[in-house]
Amino acid sequence: ADHRDRVGTVHEAGMDDVAVALGIAAAAARGWAETAVEVRASCLERAADLLEEEMAALIGLAIREAGKSIPNAVAEVREAVDFCRYYAAQIRAEFKNDSHRALGPVVCIAPWNFPLAIFVGEVGAALAVGNPVLAKPAEQTPLIAAHAVRLFHRAGVPRDVLQLLPGQGGKVGLIWLDRNQQA
Repeated sequence: ADHRDRVGTVHEAGMDDVAVALGIAAAAARGWAETAVEVRASCLERAADLLEEEMAALIGLAIREAGKSIPNAVAEVREAVDFCRYYAAQIRAEFKNDSHRALGPVVCIAPWNFPLAIFVGEVGAALAVGNPVLAKPAEQTPLIAAHAVRLFHRAGVPRDVLQLLPGQGGKVGLIWLDRNQQA
C-alpha cells in the first residue's frame, strides 16, 4: 500500500461507543436468536451476492488499504463469498433455533492480513447462529470492513444486530475486555 494514498477516513470508537453498542446488541439478542434460520441463511446468501456484485470495489480497497496484490485481493473476496454461502448452507442443514441456543452478543476481532475474508467469516458465522455482532476490524483495515458491514445491512441484517467498532486494538479491544470482565 502506498501510505501517501488517502483511501478514506475513519471515526474510531471510544469507551462510550462500545458501551452504547453493547447495550444495543444486548437488546437485539433475543429477537435475532429467534429469527427463523431460513431468514438468517437468506441474509447470508444475499450478502454473498452483494460481495460478488461489489467485487471491483472490494478488490480496490484490499489493494489500496491492505497492500494486497491483485490475485490475493481476488482470493480475499472469493473466500468471503464462500464463507457466507457455507454458513447459510450449514445452518439450513443442521441448525434449529429450538435445540441450538445463541450465545448473545459476540465480539469479532479481525486481523489486518485477511481484512475481508476472516472478517466476513467471523461475522457471518456469529450471525448465522443467531448472535448479534460487535465487529472490531484491524486498525489498519477499517474501510474494507465498513464496506462489508454495509453490504450485510443491505442484505437484511439489522443495524442493531451488526455494529462496526473501528479503532485501535489497544483501546477498543481493551475496552471490551474491561467491560466484559466487570460483568
